[in-house]
Amino acid sequence: MESSRCLRSILISASLKTYRVYCYDDARNAVTADFITASDDQDAIAQVEAAGFGSKCEIWDGKRLVAQLEVERRTG
Repeated sequence: MESSRCLRSILISASLKTYRVYCYDDARNAVTADFITASDDQDAIAQVEAAGFGSKCEIWDGKRLVAQLEVERRTG
């Protein structure tokens, strides 16, 4: 039983990818650089949108730009 549980953990973690998330201010200066783990590109995008990383963010998978996100600022 224990060996099947270990194998399941290995398979689940093997299907996850690590993405880099860079967020910028209005002058395009990097404000944050973070790593997230996601199952695919859409999951990574959803995580960044849900977490509210910043107003302008890029998600990278190695040298590949996955998405550029820009959150619209709400006026009260």
